[in-house]
Amino acid sequence: MSRAIELLLEMILKKEEEARNAYLLAIHEKESGLRNLEAINNYREIYTGELNNAGRQIMNTGTLTQYNNFISRLDTASEDQVLALKKADTIIEEKKYVYMQIQAKRKGLEKLLEKQAEKKAQKLARAEQKMMDEAALHSFFKSRDS
Repeated sequence: MSRAIELLLEMILKKEEEARNAYLLAIHEKESGLRNLEAINNYREIYTGELNNAGRQIMNTGTLTQYNNFISRLDTASEDQVLALKKADTIIEEKKYVYMQIQAKRKGLEKLLEKQAEKKAQKLARAEQKMMDEAALHSFFKSRDS
């Protein structure tokens, strides 16, 4: 039975590593999304500043429309990125849950193997003690008979 548990533990360890990697990847993807959002917002700020500077000069309607359209697209991209980050948070929590569940299974199996090893050690200790008691008893009767 112990060998079967060891094989199961090996499988669980592989699954745990995969779950850990998936969890870390989800965190990395969220961090990447945060950097993207920051870049979009920085670009919007720069572009809005350029629009304000250009606004001090005489600007034709077509150029103003282009600026406004581009800023609007940046706003949409920012909103999309915020939604993606919310979804990333959900994915991170799901991956974390799976990872923690597999980790709990691994710890349970390791505990079971420890208990089995302890029982085996106790059984061996009792058998050794029994042999020593029998040898001492045999020695006692042998010395008494002589």
